[in-house]
Amino acid sequence: VACAAADAADIAKNDGRFAAFFVDGRDAAAAAALRAAKGVKAVAVAEAVQKAMGLKTVRPEKRRLASTVAFTGRYELSPDARRTVATPVAGRLALLVKPLARVKAGDALFTVTSPDLAARARELAVLERRLDVYRKLGTKNAPLASERAVKKAEREALVGDAEEKDGVVTVRAASDGLVEAFPSEAGAWVETGASVVRLVAPEDLRLRALVAASDAARLADGLAATVEGATGEVRLGVGDANGLVPVYVVFPKGGAKGRAGARATATCVLDAHETPVTAVPSRCLVRIGLQPTVFVRDAHDADRFLAVDVVPGLSAGGWTAVTGVPSGGDLDVVADGAYELKRALPSG
Repeated sequence: VACAAADAADIAKNDGRFAAFFVDGRDAAAAAALRAAKGVKAVAVAEAVQKAMGLKTVRPEKRRLASTVAFTGRYELSPDARRTVATPVAGRLALLVKPLARVKAGDALFTVTSPDLAARARELAVLERRLDVYRKLGTKNAPLASERAVKKAEREALVGDAEEKDGVVTVRAASDGLVEAFPSEAGAWVETGASVVRLVAPEDLRLRALVAASDAARLADGLAATVEGATGEVRLGVGDANGLVPVYVVFPKGGAKGRAGARATATCVLDAHETPVTAVPSRCLVRIGLQPTVFVRDAHDADRFLAVDVVPGLSAGGWTAVTGVPSGGDLDVVADGAYELKRALPSG
């Protein structure tokens, strides 16, 4: 809402908290009047200092807090995030990747030099030469041709989908991943089917939390859950004798935003028809004396933060309903660094 300079002082007089947000940036006189209005507590912090102190801002949101169930857990690898690559043939192993290397689908992982395949290749070559003799004579040798076909099929079955040349089999990654371990040592003799490389997909995560049975009873398989902005689905495990139920949030492959081992909070909204309220992250609120307060960036000065009095309401999932702060628009509320701004406020 744009206001004339004459209206600025009147707004500030009635509610100095939002003075800076109701002025059109093109009206410099009105902006100056509001910044000078009494009752607006503010602190100036240079951009370099903001970065050094890790100051971060968020936008107020409309949220359904009354029907929100929140639970905190840790990210862990999905059960199928690990996969082992085995050798299709017996032979001498040569590794082509290093530990913790990132590989793409199609990258070569290892080779196996197989004396058996080399011997079978020589045998096939002998049979082929014998068949050539009969071809040159213009006759056929059905038993010999059948033997060659069988031995060729046996050799191809041993190699499978791997690449092979002169008895050396090259095995490639079927999908992207991280090289986690080598169950077999480089240079060792490996038997058919031996595990050679273990790959892991670090981004293939799920969230696991232990939730009180009373809270878990409000959840259901397939319920939508939000974790750090990523959307997944709830899966309920089997509770234990302590009254705790393992609750999982599963994401589309690569959809989680965290890392294995990191803690995160999941939120589920049970009633999509609940009237949403304006809310900010609970860590935004600080008390100045007995007054709950949030710090809001001045819309006209990125280095200036205003202390805005609020009335907190219901809290759920790390968010708190507040009265006194409008939602939406370009309003930036300090989330990380609010306590430091409180200490920097001028006294009185």
